[in-house]
Amino acid sequence: MSKKSAQRKERVLLLMLAGMLSILIFFFAGLVMKTHREFKNFKEREDRIESKFIQARKEFAQKEAYLARLLDDPEFLERVVRERLGYARPDELLFRFSEEP
Repeated sequence: MSKKSAQRKERVLLLMLAGMLSILIFFFAGLVMKTHREFKNFKEREDRIESKFIQARKEFAQKEAYLARLLDDPEFLERVVRERLGYARPDELLFRFSEEP
């Protein structure tokens, strides 16, 4: 073999190796990008669920405070019963107005 033939084979081999390296780089870059998109979607989902959880905890705390107030404050209990259930004392007279146009 001549020197030119050996150099040509060496160049072809280097070009093939560079091509294979480029293909591997693009392949793994695609995998990394896909994984990053999936991570981003999971993070957004986690944030939405976290905000719903925080909202649910706030609602629970409010309802728990409301219940505690109902159990501990007789005046508050009386007012709620009167407003929601329409109860009245025996010597009281209630007037109810309908909201018709």
